[in-house]
Amino acid sequence: MQVADGIFRLELPMPFELRHVNVYLVAVGDGFTLIDTGLQTDESRQALEAKLDELQVPLRRIRRILITHIHPDHFGLAAELRRRSGAELVIHRLEVALMEPRYARAEDLVHDVAAWLNKNGVPSKEAEFIKSASMAAREFVSVVEPDTLLEGAERIPVGGGALIVTWTPGHSPGHCCFYWPERRLLFSGDHLLPKISPNIGLHPQSGADPLTDYLGSLERIRRLEVSLVLPAHGDPFTDHRARIDTIVQHHRERKDALVSLAAGGPQTGWELAGRLFKGVMERNVFQQRLALQETLAHCQSLAQEGRLGKQVGGGLVRWGPV
Repeated sequence: MQVADGIFRLELPMPFELRHVNVYLVAVGDGFTLIDTGLQTDESRQALEAKLDELQVPLRRIRRILITHIHPDHFGLAAELRRRSGAELVIHRLEVALMEPRYARAEDLVHDVAAWLNKNGVPSKEAEFIKSASMAAREFVSVVEPDTLLEGAERIPVGGGALIVTWTPGHSPGHCCFYWPERRLLFSGDHLLPKISPNIGLHPQSGADPLTDYLGSLERIRRLEVSLVLPAHGDPFTDHRARIDTIVQHHRERKDALVSLAAGGPQTGWELAGRLFKGVMERNVFQQRLALQETLAHCQSLAQEGRLGKQVGGGLVRWGPV
């Protein structure tokens, strides 16, 4: 459970394909900082409470909660834990802007997603199911007003130094990593994972060019001197630059594949996703939506680079040769 002196990895359960999320408890003076919270479920709550009891850390000793981003597995219990502990809740301001429309006014978001699916060529029958694919996320989150908003580069005091807030947009517009230079530690959230690449998707709540944002954020992390990466999923790992190289190559290959797939003439994102992610259209609606989002993010990045043409007309967006 202890991954470094005064730092504890708390693995919390999830009912998804990824079975666990890591949250981190950091000793700071006579209190603690918690990085991310897990889902708002009985299983996650009970697991967190059991691990805190094992460490003999009552909730009142958690003085600060840092959120990497507001996806449910990272933010779900934030409202409850802030209320019960009295801790300061800290989130990037771009994540706060997404919170209310995503979780409190999700019906409006479904309307926006339906229009987005339509313009990207999703047939009406499939779109009817896919537009609501994320509605269930509301069960796992409560909306809460944070105490402190981040923009990036803030220094948050911890024992023997400070955590530097490193803004890393891509997976989510306001995603943040937390870097501890004195100890060469990086709390990487979903930005840098040991085995998988996070979903980078273009959709109604993403940045305008999320893949380019993500790759730029990776370069920002590459420059840091890091001995140990503490990710949100999977085990801690070393050699962050080698892992970044692997991820960058993965996206380079995916972009090259899309250029080849689009060479025959303009196609919608839905058509390209079906060819890029073979078999995904036979999977569940959530996976179909992720495949479309990721395809579009790569297409948008290619269009910005001048390697792919983006055509808008007749209510559709199509991608083809320049």
